[in-house]
Amino acid sequence: MNLVLIETSGNQNYIFATNKLAQNVGASQLTHAVGTDFVLEAVRQAGGAVPKDRADAATYPVLSDENPIEVIVAVSGKALLLVRRADIGRQIVRAVTLRALREAPGLEVRGVVSPDFELGSRLHEVLKAVHREYEAIRSRLPIAATRFQRLPVIAECDSSGLPATELHDSELRSAEVQAKVQAADPGLKRIRRLLHDEGQRLPFGVSDLEKLGCEWLAVVHADGNGLGQIFLSFDERARTTDDRDYITKLRAFSLALEDSTVRACRRSLAVLVPTGKRQQPPSEPDKLPIVPLVLGGDDLTVVCDGRQALRFTKEFTDAFEAETRNHPDIHAVLPDGVTSCAGVAIIKPHFPFFAAYELAEELLWSAKQIAKQEDPKKPASAIDYHVLYDASGADLERIRRELTVDGGQTVLVGRPYVTTNGRGPAHRRWLDLQQCIKAVRATDDDQRRKLPNSMLHDLREALFLGRMAADARLRLVLDRYRNQGLDQLLGAGNSLFWKENTAGTETYRTALLDAVDTAEFWEE
Repeated sequence: MNLVLIETSGNQNYIFATNKLAQNVGASQLTHAVGTDFVLEAVRQAGGAVPKDRADAATYPVLSDENPIEVIVAVSGKALLLVRRADIGRQIVRAVTLRALREAPGLEVRGVVSPDFELGSRLHEVLKAVHREYEAIRSRLPIAATRFQRLPVIAECDSSGLPATELHDSELRSAEVQAKVQAADPGLKRIRRLLHDEGQRLPFGVSDLEKLGCEWLAVVHADGNGLGQIFLSFDERARTTDDRDYITKLRAFSLALEDSTVRACRRSLAVLVPTGKRQQPPSEPDKLPIVPLVLGGDDLTVVCDGRQALRFTKEFTDAFEAETRNHPDIHAVLPDGVTSCAGVAIIKPHFPFFAAYELAEELLWSAKQIAKQEDPKKPASAIDYHVLYDASGADLERIRRELTVDGGQTVLVGRPYVTTNGRGPAHRRWLDLQQCIKAVRATDDDQRRKLPNSMLHDLREALFLGRMAADARLRLVLDRYRNQGLDQLLGAGNSLFWKENTAGTETYRTALLDAVDTAEFWEE
């Protein structure tokens, strides 16, 4: 028998290749369809049996004399199959990749068929071998862009810059863009079904969010931690040497992971509240200010109300931890569940979406660095975020460089923050940020701020003069406002800063800038 791996690559570049949200959703749907619908249809055509319910591991037919193909996993962008003969595997790979060329042009889809082996106790090694072969093939084959030739001279697509193939309502579209547009509506409907949106409370686009009165928007991108390493050592984690048991656990784990992501997103929707301004008929239900764009595997990308984005994201990371920890099929492999990290880019409504997504992705990878700082083998959940007040550029490295003073020794933000309870370095836990923001927002009986805005902004300006200057200005007001909540903004001792030692380098950080700038976007 043989193992077949079919996988897409360059997914994020494909999904977010343009600045059009409908195309982003459509690309996500096509990526999902390749690993599910395309594969399952190819299995049927090759004479194999497919599961009655793709989300139910118990309905997956096993390999037998009557069934020459067993679907191990068929999820968004990836499928693993067990086949009786190599020619059957090649037939399926050919059918899936040919259909992808026709129906999802621009998406990179490749397949690998392993050499013959017998089921026993070496499936995990075969699986690692096909992944290595997949990477080798991926490096040898030309990228998808080479399919779209420019000679003879041809008109460009208005949104992607690729060669245009048709004119649609005075808009020039490439084959890739047209395929994404056609898949957008099925993609939105699939996500709505997953989120049980029977009440039609989810808007269809960003323009709807503006009509709901969202003065700020946020792009949230979340991703599970360490799953690549988990799958590489799955046999050890699943504590099995039997191939049949391995298949059962791998399938159940993969389906449970996707189910946990969907459940966590559903739970997170519950913390959102409809915004005040509405330009929709009174008969329509209150819309939640969020548009889910990607929901599959352990990935989540949404656009939502900027003022509620941090609350939504914190709820998602907490819910994802809880759902994976409590799911029996994940708990059997990872008793502590799976953690996730997220990047949140808060922007004005007309800021280019693609740039905002790139910033959110950079923030996500920044969050992953602190997540594994305490224990690389057991990363925590973490969130990094940035409020973009200007359109001068959404490059995180430049942004953070401008928030560094004293020759690079002092960093004016504490971000990213760890959200897992009891985890993370001192001062850089989500509860620490929450405490600081509460102090900034606290009011007295007359609803006046206990810490005057003028004083806070004076301290904020002093931060950019350096650590010594900021602490000198702090000493002028500390005695007066210490018991009003200013003590909650202190780092170490009577300073706004605390010292960190990372990889042998000493730096100072402060949470004051985070608290002052984030207070406007903090919803309890």
